[in-house]
Amino acid sequence: MIRSTPLRTLARLALLLAALHALYLVTANALLNSDWGRRQLDRASPFTLDWERAWTAFPGHLRVSRLRLDGTAAGHHVALEAESATLGVALAPLLGREVRLRRLDAEGIRHVGLDGYRLQGSGSLHLAGLHWGAGTLAAKAVQLTLDDGSVLRDATRLVEGVTLEADLALAPMALAEATGSAAGRAVSGTVALAGRSDAYTVFNPYLASLGWLEVGGRGDLRGEVVIEGGEVQPGSRLRLDSPRLSVRLDESHWLEEGTRYHIDGAGSVEAEMTARARLAVELDGIEMADVAASPGSAPLLRGEGFQLELTAPALRLQAPSDPRHEARDVQARLHWRNTEVGDIAALDHYLPAGVPMTLEGGVARLQGELAYDGERLSGGFDLSGEALALRLGEQPLRGRLGLHLPIAELDVERGLVDISGTRLDLDAAAPGEAQPLTTELQLPTARFQSPPAWRTRDDASPPDGAAPWSADVELHGRVAHLGMLAPFLVGRFGDIGLALEGGGRLDGTLRIRDGQPREGSQLEVRSEALGARFLGVQARGEGRAHLALGPDGPDPQADVELVLDDVALTRLADGRRLFQAERLSLTGTASARAKLPHSRSLAVEWHGARIPDVAVLNAYLPETAPLRLEAGWADSGGRILLEDDRGRGRITLAGDAIRGRLLEEDFQGELDVTLALREIDPDRQRVDLSGSRLALTASSHRGEALHTLLVLPRARLEGGFDWPGREAPRRPLTGTLQLDGQLDRLDFLNAFLPDEHGLAVQGGGRLTLDLDLANGEVMPDSQLRVHSDRLAVRFLHYEAFGDGSLVLESTGPGAQLHLSLPRFGLRRQEGSDSLIDGRRLEIHGRTRQLDPSEGLEALSTRIDMPDVAIPDLAAFNDYLPRDAGIAFLSGQATMATHLRLEGLGAEGRLALNASDARLAFDEQILEGTLALEARLSDGDLDTLRFDVAGSRLSMSDVRLENAAGDLTRGWWARLEVPEGEMRWVAPLALDARLDLAMRDSGLLVNLFVDSARKRGWLRDRLTLGEVRGQVGVMFDDDTLRLEDLAVQGGSRLELLANVALRDSHLAGRALARYGPFRLGIELDGERRRWQLRNVRAWYASGRPASELTLPDRTEWVDLLDAEPQ
Repeated sequence: MIRSTPLRTLARLALLLAALHALYLVTANALLNSDWGRRQLDRASPFTLDWERAWTAFPGHLRVSRLRLDGTAAGHHVALEAESATLGVALAPLLGREVRLRRLDAEGIRHVGLDGYRLQGSGSLHLAGLHWGAGTLAAKAVQLTLDDGSVLRDATRLVEGVTLEADLALAPMALAEATGSAAGRAVSGTVALAGRSDAYTVFNPYLASLGWLEVGGRGDLRGEVVIEGGEVQPGSRLRLDSPRLSVRLDESHWLEEGTRYHIDGAGSVEAEMTARARLAVELDGIEMADVAASPGSAPLLRGEGFQLELTAPALRLQAPSDPRHEARDVQARLHWRNTEVGDIAALDHYLPAGVPMTLEGGVARLQGELAYDGERLSGGFDLSGEALALRLGEQPLRGRLGLHLPIAELDVERGLVDISGTRLDLDAAAPGEAQPLTTELQLPTARFQSPPAWRTRDDASPPDGAAPWSADVELHGRVAHLGMLAPFLVGRFGDIGLALEGGGRLDGTLRIRDGQPREGSQLEVRSEALGARFLGVQARGEGRAHLALGPDGPDPQADVELVLDDVALTRLADGRRLFQAERLSLTGTASARAKLPHSRSLAVEWHGARIPDVAVLNAYLPETAPLRLEAGWADSGGRILLEDDRGRGRITLAGDAIRGRLLEEDFQGELDVTLALREIDPDRQRVDLSGSRLALTASSHRGEALHTLLVLPRARLEGGFDWPGREAPRRPLTGTLQLDGQLDRLDFLNAFLPDEHGLAVQGGGRLTLDLDLANGEVMPDSQLRVHSDRLAVRFLHYEAFGDGSLVLESTGPGAQLHLSLPRFGLRRQEGSDSLIDGRRLEIHGRTRQLDPSEGLEALSTRIDMPDVAIPDLAAFNDYLPRDAGIAFLSGQATMATHLRLEGLGAEGRLALNASDARLAFDEQILEGTLALEARLSDGDLDTLRFDVAGSRLSMSDVRLENAAGDLTRGWWARLEVPEGEMRWVAPLALDARLDLAMRDSGLLVNLFVDSARKRGWLRDRLTLGEVRGQVGVMFDDDTLRLEDLAVQGGSRLELLANVALRDSHLAGRALARYGPFRLGIELDGERRRWQLRNVRAWYASGRPASELTLPDRTEWVDLLDAEPQ
């Protein structure tokens, strides 16, 4: 028996170990390279492992080629691809489900991924001291080298062409809790990289917490980063250079509806860590434009450069999770260098809505700097330009503008703005003016606070639209246009159009709390050319304006006082001068709070005013006013008080050389008017002028004296006026008007009387008017009454005058007119002397419609003159043809006339009786009793034509005397008109058919037989008693025609004639038959030619009287020999 030795035992042990190692090599390598083995590893691990070849030389050692690892553990996705990898694994901990890698060396790295981050390229990875167990992960060393690679986050390529060297350590961390900033705090080490990147993807995650800043652009990225506990350490640096970088600024972070701008240029973005994290952006050759602007639009500005520097306490690997906290610790500085605004109109929307200045165009220089410190802004801007177009109020201007706007503080959270020290210099002229307007304004104090005025973090709207803003402003300077005060005045006195104009020295203090001005706010302007607009007029002169707020209370008051000396008042509508006054004062009080109901008062008072042309006042009179002023000057004074849209006051006007028209009568002389304004209510279009008076002492254009006094005991009217500053349509006139007066001219009443009846009144007297109106219509019982001792009335073509009265009374809807003259004189309107006298002239008129603007329409008129005495019938010769051989020589008569006029129609009757009428017919004289009864029907007032059928004329107890002196006593004649037409003019135009009866034919025989030829025997034979016949009578201006005269005296006598008589020249033919004897007579003036043969045929061949031709009338002047010798 051979005893074992230690050496043999050792050899056996070595053989056993070799056999076990050989078995391990065969078994382990076979399993690692078999599909079964790979499936077992995938089943036991949350990761999917894949490799091309694997080799293990001893337990705990593994080398694989083309390694691929992909899986998720504790919510984190891990991926790795490498050409080869060598691992050293502690096997014992695996039994406790822990992984301890002593070392991992991976070469040919193509892909490394952790959650959303991925590295792609070519490199190596070295891990040491990796421990993974119980949900905790730690690594003593992680070294990664990457050449020509890419860094991606999800689908976004952060860096490309990158060269990366990272030497990191991972402190133990619970994977289930390792999210966001917690995972970043476990990382420490260094990272160096260089490549091309997009600034937006690199830097913006760390700027998102600000809410107003973004950077963009692609360029070269270089950097070295030192990390300790997830925080970047001093000495770290990251820089991106690009030929086109972009910075985006969102001003809506501070301003409601702010604009997003982008600033483009060439430059760099650099982040570095010193005591604080610092981000610097520097751009050259910049353009700044609205992000929302359309392509091709001009930028807002261009300039040399833009710098932005931002600092924060620390810079972490992961973007901040609490932006509201982190943003408070950020500081930034923004600087615009030597920029130029292409069109300043783009800056106009930055002006507050109440500022009366509008930027319209022009190029301006801009320098600006802003400092941002935890939601607070400070800095300032300087804007200047030489040829800028702007509008100050309604005035366009062009010239130089300089604005220095320091921003001492702008706090978004507190809504605080402090621009104390602001200075505005403006030197601009209006179009067509060479003299510029100069404005210099300084704000030593200008602080505003209004949280709703700036955008809040949650974009919440203020409750119930409240605006609890506050302000403290102090301003001094000299302004050329006071339109800047318009917002304050319009909100409180806008209904009367109160606005200040001109320029001057301005000093003011404004105190506002909770959106309301407070006591102590005041503004004073002093100027040598101060102007104001109110109630449609413009006042300009030397003076001062003072605005102040009264003590605080439930309804604080704002007071305005304007005092002007040597002031000119001008109408805005047409630029005409109203007056020049020694002084005009305006005082007003209104609610200081715009939201409170309007409660205001305004008083305007003037003294020593001279109106250079009173015609300008016509614009304030209604179109239907009875007074029109044409020329002349007048003195005026007055006071108007407006309280809560109602007014009252008193205005006086006096002048001694005024020319105008009152009640349809021209005048020139002294006018004195007192206008009592007891109530003015523009909203209701109501005016009360009770107590007003007008006195006129003047002469008419004919040189006649005029004395007129009008008093309005009561005058309350609504509607009928166009009120200044009111767009409401004119309402129909309603109200009560009572007027008493003494007038020298009543002609104005003719505007109410219809033209077709020729009615018109003249004269002067006492006038009383009691008028009630409703909706533009005259109400029943309204009355106008006139009493005069020199009243004249015209009707048709006559004029009556005397002591009488006129009453016009409304009966609704019509009216009735009554004019009465107990005793009167009557004449034709063309005449100058009284023709006849009468007693009781009554004119009654009735209309179915009374329109105050149109007067009496469709008037029915009745004219009664029952007792008219005619002292001399010769006055009627104007109605007879001139020198036609018929005329009244003398005689007295009485006449009664009754006419009824209906529209243009007329009818009536006229009766005339004379007991001693004496008239001439050719060369014969008739003297006796005359009675005329004229019946007028179917009259036309337009042509004055009447149907006179039924009219009668008779003469009785007549003494007839022929040219030879023979007398016939007891002669009579009766004429009746069965048909006929008359035109009532002077002389009358008559065309009628007459039935006649005469005591004998002597009147006609004397006409045909020339008495100068001593043919008495012939007259005696042809003169027979009791003749009857017919004749056509026509006469006009100067001709009498007897056509188809046929008179019979029983069976023995027959007279036929067609004759015409003008200027004592008788022409025509006559036929006389006495028994069997026939005689024809040719009449031609004084010549007679006798026809004895074929008399009847000869007579029938003659022309009718209407066709006879008479020689033209020859005036005596035509007989003068005017030929030169």
